[in-house]
Amino acid sequence: MSARKQPKIAVIGAGWSGLAAAVYLSGRADLTVFEAGRTAGGRARTLAGDQAGFRFLDNGQHILMGAYRSVAELMDKIGSPPGTLRQLPLQWYLADGLKFQTADLPAPWHLLAGIARARGIGWREKWQLLRQMAALKKETRDVAAAVWLRECRCPPVLVRDFWQPLIWGALNTPLEQAGIQFARAVLQDGVWADKNAAQYWLPQSDLGSIVPEPAVRYLREQGAQMRFSQRVGRLKTAAGRKVAVDGEWFDGVVLAVAPYHGAAMLPEEMPEEWVSTWRNTAYHAITTVYLRYGRAFSLPAPMTGLADAAVQWFIAREDAAGQAQEVAAVISVSDRLPPHDTRQWAAAAHRDLARLVPDLPEPEAVRVITEKRATAASTAGRRLPDCTWLHRQGIYPAGDWLHPRYPATLEAAVQSGRAAAEMMIDEYGM
Repeated sequence: MSARKQPKIAVIGAGWSGLAAAVYLSGRADLTVFEAGRTAGGRARTLAGDQAGFRFLDNGQHILMGAYRSVAELMDKIGSPPGTLRQLPLQWYLADGLKFQTADLPAPWHLLAGIARARGIGWREKWQLLRQMAALKKETRDVAAAVWLRECRCPPVLVRDFWQPLIWGALNTPLEQAGIQFARAVLQDGVWADKNAAQYWLPQSDLGSIVPEPAVRYLREQGAQMRFSQRVGRLKTAAGRKVAVDGEWFDGVVLAVAPYHGAAMLPEEMPEEWVSTWRNTAYHAITTVYLRYGRAFSLPAPMTGLADAAVQWFIAREDAAGQAQEVAAVISVSDRLPPHDTRQWAAAAHRDLARLVPDLPEPEAVRVITEKRATAASTAGRRLPDCTWLHRQGIYPAGDWLHPRYPATLEAAVQSGRAAAEMMIDEYGM
């Protein structure tokens, strides 16, 4: 008996979502991956060109967590090299505010003990924070975080020292707009789940070496075609679930691109009311300032935050010997601040870091990365696009912005890509 012919599938976009979809489709389909850029990774990629003496530079600082089970499964499947992620217990350390670390106990005692021993707030605030977390576990309404916090009569110190840094960091959306259900999902599957889910995973090498490069190698070994530097135009459809990508016909397509790119690729005959969600997606910026100094220094914690500063978090970039001469300064929702040029961002980050490290000299090298559309806004009442019509045509959208529960994160991207692949596997009987 002859083997059944595999369906011919295109994956458009080699970000983490597209790569995840391609990996799970590989071996089941005649696979072609299209990527407009010269390298894979999308918005979480290694920066090409001059590294200015830094150990490595990515298109912004990314932090993974133990709750990122889909990312971990993908890394295992593609053979990501060991030792690329430094695993640390959750340590919430605001130098000018709340400080606690989860205990080495089963959930929920790991968190209860950590907050009970917290510094920077009193027992009254500790009790209020625990009550707020308990209330959030039961919350079913889709309201803005600011509204929910006012209803909880949250004291300003807890807004400043916990909820605002959490929501800015995890959702990259202002409190007045951020959906509290996104924050609930992050805590439910992360900090509240178990002590390992609450771990920080800090990259010890460039992001490209962690997922994109091993994924590309894996796909090529599986026989997939990788077409870099090929920007795809508008898709065309035909009867029988056929889709044309730049004139080449496929049995199905995974459309794993940002909505502002995807809107221009949607078939002309797609109903306008379904296209509008793609076009009207809101975004927020993230700015990362990389600083390198001429001497080693230590932060109070590997991730040290400031509640009252331009920079929310500093992440130490330690070498194999545990020494740090580099740091990444992260400013979430950076579009809420007045416009800054590169010099102003660098000066602000150095000034904030000097509050943590006295007598710090001027940096030897600086690199500023601002992604103006870093993440889709995780707003209350966010409406996801209806993809029913696209599925009927053989087009399966994927991306972190399409996750029904999570904000735009690497875990959301990988889960979305895998979900699109699994839908196609089921639909095409692969």
